[in-house]
Amino acid sequence: MLKLRMMSFFSLAFFSGLSFAGMLGIEPYREAQLVKSNSQAGQIVDIPLGKISRAGSGWEPERVERLEGDLFSSLYKIHRNAVLSDVYGHYRSQMTVDGRTVLFECDSRSCGSSNAWANNFFGDYLLYGPDQSQFLLVVKNTQDIYQVLYINRRGAGDVMVRLDEVKSAQANGTEFEIVAQMDVQDIPRIRRFVSALPAGQTLVGFVTSQKTAGLSALESGDQLISVMQAGLGDRFQDRVRFINLADLGRESLGVNRVSFVYVRQ
Repeated sequence: MLKLRMMSFFSLAFFSGLSFAGMLGIEPYREAQLVKSNSQAGQIVDIPLGKISRAGSGWEPERVERLEGDLFSSLYKIHRNAVLSDVYGHYRSQMTVDGRTVLFECDSRSCGSSNAWANNFFGDYLLYGPDQSQFLLVVKNTQDIYQVLYINRRGAGDVMVRLDEVKSAQANGTEFEIVAQMDVQDIPRIRRFVSALPAGQTLVGFVTSQKTAGLSALESGDQLISVMQAGLGDRFQDRVRFINLADLGRESLGVNRVSFVYVRQ
């Protein structure tokens, strides 16, 4: 069978509402817009485990865990009317289930300087906001995949959410195995496959598409996903989360196809 590595895709900067965060069960906050995302393989990554403070001529967290691994980062923007504590609670409730361990957590001024987190640690000025409106959460799951969440409200009022996922090079068995690949138009076959799943098992379906005369590749993918969701109906629709790769998928994923992987239980 094919192996789909978590970090093997190109940047998904045009997608909104979904990212590979969903692979570990993190659903974006309602109406969250994906601003950008990026994947890097074989990086030296610092996992923050303490408040950020001055260190010599720069700024560093008081404690870090340094590891080599693959990094996937997503940045979301949420409308200015969102309640900050609700946004944080939405993500925290999902990040602290299934045996995940909280390695570090802080909020407000106990995190240190927001400017330092934004510009010195994450290297993204879009995260900068008042010190008193920031949240930071670091967790690790049972397969040694780390998640780092940073939230702040910018001066303009928008809430920015940064979610990093880091897979250590020492972690084993964290590839996602494609269990089935099908033509997106073969609705009967897709429905049979989903209906035969064991109780409680859910899937992620990666959908590839191409540009047509009237639609972009992304729009085509959205249309194909809508058709598949309608074909699955209310009974089975909740068992699959579709992710639109448009024409950015690997060649091995084909075109106008859906590649299914199991969501970890």
